[in-house]
Amino acid sequence: MSFLRRRADAPSEHAGDDTPPRLTRAERKALRAEQAAAAELAARVARAQRRLAQATGPLPVVSPRRSSDEAVPTE
Repeated sequence: MSFLRRRADAPSEHAGDDTPPRLTRAERKALRAEQAAAAELAARVARAQRRLAQATGPLPVVSPRRSSDEAVPTE
């Protein structure tokens, strides 16, 4: 048996590691496209929220209601 064959058949030096397997080029490309789509969606949501906040103006300040503990006694 040749040296290369023995080395290829030997157990991996990193057999105990929990590192994920390397992705193929197509998988990396698909992952980048998915991340770009997610970033675009997040940017669109942020822009929509900003436009909505600008269109509605500041929210009115409403005085808080009394809780049942602070109820006025009715005697």
